[in-house]
Amino acid sequence: AYEPEEPGEGRMNVCSNQIACRFDCLAVTLEMPFKDCLSHLDPEFGWSPSRAKMLGASVLDALGYVHPYLREEGEFWVNFKEEDKYVRPTEKY
Repeated sequence: AYEPEEPGEGRMNVCSNQIACRFDCLAVTLEMPFKDCLSHLDPEFGWSPSRAKMLGASVLDALGYVHPYLREEGEFWVNFKEEDKYVRPTEKY
């Protein structure tokens, strides 16, 4: 789990931080949640083209949700519904 960094304090050797800083835009790192590989395939839960499409669609849903807030000033997140508030990562998940 990664701790959130303060604005302007991100490590510039992380691609998403570099892109966000350089182009003043939202940048994300998408880590693949699939743990199978050619030598250890998991046909039930592993990588497949259809799962890749679903993952891409879910990322677009999230980006669409935050889009209206990207240039907001102030603490806009305090008005999020309870189920949409930030949850700090823990060792449980």
